[in-house]
Amino acid sequence: MKRSTDPDRYARAEGFPVFVRPQRSVPASLLGLAIRLRVEIVAVLLLVEGWGRLNDRIPSWAAVLVLGLLVIGLALILPTRRFVGRRALAVLTRHRLRAVFVQRQVINWTGNVPLLLWSRPTPIGERVWVLLRAGIDAVDIERNLAHIASGCHARAARVCALRSVTSIARVDVIRRDPLTAVRRPLHVVPNPVKEDDDAHAAAS
Repeated sequence: MKRSTDPDRYARAEGFPVFVRPQRSVPASLLGLAIRLRVEIVAVLLLVEGWGRLNDRIPSWAAVLVLGLLVIGLALILPTRRFVGRRALAVLTRHRLRAVFVQRQVINWTGNVPLLLWSRPTPIGERVWVLLRAGIDAVDIERNLAHIASGCHARAARVCALRSVTSIARVDVIRRDPLTAVRRPLHVVPNPVKEDDDAHAAAS
């Protein structure tokens, strides 16, 4: 049996990309976690500080009562409930968006996802400002808009990069129909011909 002596027989093996996630130190990981949970950490610190100040001035049962009434008041008063609820949903959207980036691998070759700078509520949902790392552009996010909408439990999602600084993108998570606020029930337009016929009938 004749053996193949083709010198390029072993050189035609097709390559494939190998993704290697960089090793991060424990302090860097903790710092990143603290930045992502900055809103929750501030809320807990404020609650602990408020509890400490109340407990120094009034009995413990009274401090618990005051905090309980405060929470109930925030939940029952419509403007404050809407304010707190919409901002809590904006924070949750930021966490869900990062989870979608990780699961869909919207990352560069060093394994870094885009930085989520800030999130805030809008009349139709939430808006998240994203800093695109080197190797990532807005097109990478645009390919995953359907997954972003599904991951954030929303109707749809849009992305737009700033013209002046293309490394910053704006992701809009849409939860409500933008035309809902301007929709009005259609008014019935009177038919002048029918009104004239009715008037002649009444006169006769």
